[in-house]
Amino acid sequence: MHRIARRTSLVAGLVAGLAACDTALGEAQQRPSAAGKPACPTVAEVRTAIGFPVTSRPVPVDGCLYELTGKHAGVMVSLLYQPAARAENIYADIRRGVQGARGMNAKPDQLSIGEGGWGYTSRGRKVAAAVSKGRVYHVEIDHDLFETLSFPSDVAGRVIALGMRAAPGAGAGAVAAGGRGSALDACTLATNAEVAKAAEERPDVAKYWSAPTASFGNAHCDYDGGSIRVYQGKAAAANFESTLKALGADKAPKTPVAGIGDRAYFLIPYPNDRYKRLGLLAVHSGSSVVQFTLDAHGTEPIEATRPRLERLARLVLPRLP
Repeated sequence: MHRIARRTSLVAGLVAGLAACDTALGEAQQRPSAAGKPACPTVAEVRTAIGFPVTSRPVPVDGCLYELTGKHAGVMVSLLYQPAARAENIYADIRRGVQGARGMNAKPDQLSIGEGGWGYTSRGRKVAAAVSKGRVYHVEIDHDLFETLSFPSDVAGRVIALGMRAAPGAGAGAVAAGGRGSALDACTLATNAEVAKAAEERPDVAKYWSAPTASFGNAHCDYDGGSIRVYQGKAAAANFESTLKALGADKAPKTPVAGIGDRAYFLIPYPNDRYKRLGLLAVHSGSSVVQFTLDAHGTEPIEATRPRLERLARLVLPRLP
């Protein structure tokens, strides 16, 4: 589900999503899913690659998450799979990250894994991304609380290589960036800049937004200030209602919104949670249901997100396949 707080790292987003994740996803981490999600490297493979024992953690995104065990519990190793079309945005995040860690003139290290990529290391963080067969593999290891941990110098690249080996048949399905004949990729429905503009985010803040992150077979896209999720097919409405129920928001008051799709309504999923201050707009359009969320700014009323959500919906709906 939507990452409520501004994303400081990929791992923060993955962990934030665990609360809404079905625990069965933990089992799916070790094998390909019906939706085409690539299999994850085994716990033993990751342990060998990084030099520390780990356990797998379930995640609601198209990727894998591992946590170091014992006295180093809390150190997370994430491996995210995204369409290759997202690579340049991820590389831009890496360039910003290395400048923040090493200084404004610092540049990331070039990787020769797969078709090439970029990465960097700092005292408390290891980051890398590389493309192979239509997919970009993005690894982050955050160990700020254990800066002295001695990982192999190429640890992020080793985990990427494991991901590539676990999914050697990527390609046609992974290239899906909204092209003809491909599956829907929600992250192609709106750019970072478009979502930030609709959300009325300050330009000096929006320019530092992380690259959009796809999940749930690319049907969901997370932005630093909101999210877009598309439910399609005969069970679209039922699946959306199941999501609301999982969030505990199925009983939330729904305010009808006229003039958008076939039917639309606005609701506040977490009215009493000061850490999850977002509005949600659901739009039924043909056989699809599109779920939009945007964060409220500061302490403003959450209702202030409604006109922004409507603006975003009017931008996105004509782009649905």
